[in-house]
Amino acid sequence: MTILQHPVFRRLYTAHIVHIIGNEFTFIAVVGLLHDLSGSGLSFAAGTVFRMLPYVFASFFAGTLVESWDKRRVMIVVNLLRGILVSLFFFITSATYLWVAFLLLILINICSAFFQPAMQVAIVQSVEEKDRLAANSLLQGTTSFLIIVCQGVAAVLVYLFSYRYNFLLDAACYLLSLFILLPLPHIANSVDSKVAVAFMERLNEGFRYIGKHREIASVIGYQMAERVCGAYYIMLMYYVLTERGEGLYVFGLLDIPLGLGGVIAGIAVNKLSDSLSEKGTWRVQGWALIAMGCSIVAVFHAKPLLGLAIAILFASTAQFSSSILSVTKLQRLSDPAYLARVFSIREMATMGSFSASCLILGFSAEQVGSATVSVWLGFFGVAAGLLWLWSRRKLQKDRRSTMMT
Repeated sequence: MTILQHPVFRRLYTAHIVHIIGNEFTFIAVVGLLHDLSGSGLSFAAGTVFRMLPYVFASFFAGTLVESWDKRRVMIVVNLLRGILVSLFFFITSATYLWVAFLLLILINICSAFFQPAMQVAIVQSVEEKDRLAANSLLQGTTSFLIIVCQGVAAVLVYLFSYRYNFLLDAACYLLSLFILLPLPHIANSVDSKVAVAFMERLNEGFRYIGKHREIASVIGYQMAERVCGAYYIMLMYYVLTERGEGLYVFGLLDIPLGLGGVIAGIAVNKLSDSLSEKGTWRVQGWALIAMGCSIVAVFHAKPLLGLAIAILFASTAQFSSSILSVTKLQRLSDPAYLARVFSIREMATMGSFSASCLILGFSAEQVGSATVSVWLGFFGVAAGLLWLWSRRKLQKDRRSTMMT
């Protein structure tokens, strides 16, 4: 826990904890709201698309803009806007205003697209490279632990009271997070003399930078495949609430193994950080995708809730492990002058693949059933993992051949 001795990272970490607490309360409330207003399983997929597509499009520009802005101010303004917007969900009570719910999802996620690159720059500027894997593991492990606690509490609150009060709790958490970030020092701009000043030039330069760096592009491609597999979660909503006919609180309780998987991943990756070579890292990433594919099939074919929970645990452990390793690798590979653009382009690519997959999986699950679709998705995960392992092995052989010549 020595990483928490740094005052800047400690504030970022604390603000992150508070935000995640509120976010987990809101997530299950949005599921309940969409279910009540539409009654359609496809609304879960539509809600995800309305959350992710604006995030994807905003991410296209966010990194380039954030580079020339004060990162502290960006994070504070974003939390203020998200706190105001999320509180408005409380007042939507009629299906007539379903479009307002979707509009709020759009606006909230446009704001969120600016937060991620700002926070990544702040972490890189405040944490030494040797400590970043520990920092990312701590962030992921804590996030996942909070999923366990908050989704469990949220499920109980939904069962006992109205889910609508969760929106107000989330708004309060955003505002508290804002006040935690206020004492942060000014975080310097990452634009320097070797980066073009004009906005469109910097934007195009970001894409060219990724295109020239094969390793960065491959990690982003890997994460796109991981997010496609992660879209199984949208089917889980439909499967639990519609096909199995369980209550909303059951869906909330199933987030506990999801969070526990993240905790296990955070601890395991942090413990292995000193012993994992580059070869060991890409092997873990490849086998994590294969494990996700197999676990996804098990999720939708396990009849007892306990079996379903265990399958989710395995899937989430694999997914979060691969995510921690990928984020840390991107932080290490990227030039600090391009970091905000790399992460915003990464968010655009990965969340774009996630949202498209959610829509396809949500529609397909209503047509042929989630069990059938899970087999397709599981096959994709296994194939993507094997392809990653093959491509990494081939890359190493090419490097050895180049060195010998």
